[in-house]
Amino acid sequence: MLHLVALALRRQVCGIRTLVTSVLSAAVLCAGASAPVAAQPQAPIRMEAARPPEPAAATTPPAPQALPPAAAPQPPTPGRRLVAVLLPLESPVFGRAAAHVRNGLSAAWAQSPRKGQVELRFIPVGDQPSDVIAAYNAALAAGAQAIVGPLIRDQVIALANGLAQSAPVSVPTMALNIVEGVPRLVPNLFLFGLSTESEARQVARLALREGHKRALVLTQPTAFSRRLQQAFIEAFTDNGGSIAAQHAAVTDLAAMNRMRAASANIGADMIFIAADLVTARTVRPFLDTQLPTYATSQLWSGPIDPNANLDLNGTRLLDMPWLLEPDHAAVMVFPRSQPALPPENERLYALGIDAYRLAEMAIERGIQPGLSLDGVTGRITLERSNWLVREPVPAQVWQGQIVPGTERR
Repeated sequence: MLHLVALALRRQVCGIRTLVTSVLSAAVLCAGASAPVAAQPQAPIRMEAARPPEPAAATTPPAPQALPPAAAPQPPTPGRRLVAVLLPLESPVFGRAAAHVRNGLSAAWAQSPRKGQVELRFIPVGDQPSDVIAAYNAALAAGAQAIVGPLIRDQVIALANGLAQSAPVSVPTMALNIVEGVPRLVPNLFLFGLSTESEARQVARLALREGHKRALVLTQPTAFSRRLQQAFIEAFTDNGGSIAAQHAAVTDLAAMNRMRAASANIGADMIFIAADLVTARTVRPFLDTQLPTYATSQLWSGPIDPNANLDLNGTRLLDMPWLLEPDHAAVMVFPRSQPALPPENERLYALGIDAYRLAEMAIERGIQPGLSLDGVTGRITLERSNWLVREPVPAQVWQGQIVPGTERR
């Protein structure tokens, strides 16, 4: 059944979805742990280079406000190590997303057998790239053993650039956004996040493993969807696949009829859709229903109505164990968010859980090559010295719901 939804009623993509890559920095005290990873205190960052550009929608910010000197240097509680978390909790744009990450971090800390030796402290950060430097220096002044954050993409860039100009980084720092193309990532700065571009590459490899060679690519006309399109096409063609055709995924009836006519007899053996749930389920019935369809977790966001999603039955995608495998050993340990959240916010909560778990690992034995963590966001490994990469779980839409596995039903 075809569901046409008026564009004016379509749910806007949450701003945080543009933050599609994350660096996680968390370190936690382990019982009986040896001395911290770094023996010497880290010098504060002094920014001398030009700031990275602001997001296109942002207005010119006022001069950055550093934290008052008296407010920053509160030492950790005696006998505990300090994990400082830099999140934009008071931001009108990113505050809600940051709160979900904070709740996941707190839930993981509360479940840890080592929580008695760790103080988890949240340091608010403003919206602007330069705001993160003052917050990071405040965390160092307070004696942080590990730093988690920032979350906002441009702040990750600003921090990476600042650390590249400063003394060697002695405090493990895990940013919660994966930013590709950063000129230099220094040792002890790690990137961990919800990279949907990485998912698009993994989907391309999944489709190739399942024997598909010619893809029809549909892309919603947004910057985010175009990044997914580019990531998929690069991975698919670099590994032997080819693109049969590309079309815009729009819900205008005349445009969908033109797309159907143009897509006939082009030799495609699969479809990749870079679009949100409403758009994908609207355009999918206009194409060959026998062609296997692939997508990223972008597809599964917002309010979920199983009866409205039946046209997506069989669509393959990747998502995290937190949403797909409630009985997974790593998942069932942690409390669920109450009340239950939309999928995109559950992913942020799960990101916070794994961020804290990685922090404990950083304190116990460091973030080293060969790292492997069975996370609630997927299997996590270290690549290229600084990148903490998630391997999500294959899934498919069936009877309007998302279920693990990609076998045809």
